[in-house]
Amino acid sequence: MLFAASLVVRTLYVVLPVLSLLAFVRPSPRALRASVAGGWISGMLVGGCVAAGYVIAMGGAISATQAAFACYFGVSLLLLLKLVDALIFNGTRRLFRAREGAFWRSASASLLRVVLMACFALPWVMAAVMVYRPRVHVQQSPADLLHTECDDVAFTARDGTRIAGWYLPSNKESSTVALLCHGLGSGRAGWLTLIDRLHRDGVNVLAIDLRAHGDSGGQLCSFGAREKLDPIAAVDWLKSTHPESAERIVGVGASLGSAALFAAAADDSRIDAVASLSTFDTLQNELNDVATRRMPRPLGWLARHLALPMASLHAGVDLRTVRPIDAIDKLWPRPVFIVHATGDEIIPFDAGVRLYQQATQPKQSLWIKGGSHNGLLEDPEVLKAVEQFVRNATAEPVI
Repeated sequence: MLFAASLVVRTLYVVLPVLSLLAFVRPSPRALRASVAGGWISGMLVGGCVAAGYVIAMGGAISATQAAFACYFGVSLLLLLKLVDALIFNGTRRLFRAREGAFWRSASASLLRVVLMACFALPWVMAAVMVYRPRVHVQQSPADLLHTECDDVAFTARDGTRIAGWYLPSNKESSTVALLCHGLGSGRAGWLTLIDRLHRDGVNVLAIDLRAHGDSGGQLCSFGAREKLDPIAAVDWLKSTHPESAERIVGVGASLGSAALFAAAADDSRIDAVASLSTFDTLQNELNDVATRRMPRPLGWLARHLALPMASLHAGVDLRTVRPIDAIDKLWPRPVFIVHATGDEIIPFDAGVRLYQQATQPKQSLWIKGGSHNGLLEDPEVLKAVEQFVRNATAEPVI
């Protein structure tokens, strides 16, 4: 059912801009042509701003194709909202039988239209922005900044998505690979400081771009539901191309990357340990926190109850099942390391505590006083602790 509904939504996004052009090809009311033109102009501005925001945030570059996709998506989103508004407008006028001269009926119809449109538009736009990702290429690489050997690699996940990465073989003999998975809206370049530290410590490193990020394929983020296939694909590649160097694989994830690694490790015992920096315990809890802290109460209620189902329609997978707290319980006897900042402004510190409490020994935690969500990637204490975990983490003996 969800797959069919998601297919309808995606089809609407694809065909609406094309169908809207018929307003200029065939004789149409001036108001309709003006509305369509407004949707195109506004949508291209929205899509362009979204793409520019990602470029600025990541300090990278976006291809002409990805920029065009972002603008097309913006146009589709605006036209879809206009279509829904038109349906609500006609429905409310019929409900109240609003006519010229019937002030109270027209006013009641207009008020209901505004309320219904707000109830739909806010969570729908939030869901679309949550899921759709224009891919930004970051031109920095370990070879440029760290002056070390770096192989650009690519492999295919089991659902056919292309995954890009950097592989840095150690200068020393090592049978351990650190598999690095970045956070939402970031990329493998965000790990450069840790890559340098691990590589100098004699550890092989594979840093990947998760799907819908960087140079990997895909446009839709599912917050770990499908991203779990990406580290599994990385493990497949390591075991087939570097079996002696990848006898032991330690996953290190940040935020979204941690959620993907926990889900992957729950399904694939070849991931020998997982270190997590600042991830959520459940996606629903994270959305609830954002809605409570950053939105007025009525709008927050809409986001808490409607945004995730609507995002699931866009992603084509039930995002309510994204629950790292359930996956972490399946990692025993493999070790887990939970790192979180008490001052995390994006994912509450309590989420990290709940993950640690749910994990089974062997487990470690590092609570950074104050700090910030993204600051952990450059925190010397965190980097040192992660380096030690990658080098020393061992599974509990199974009796």
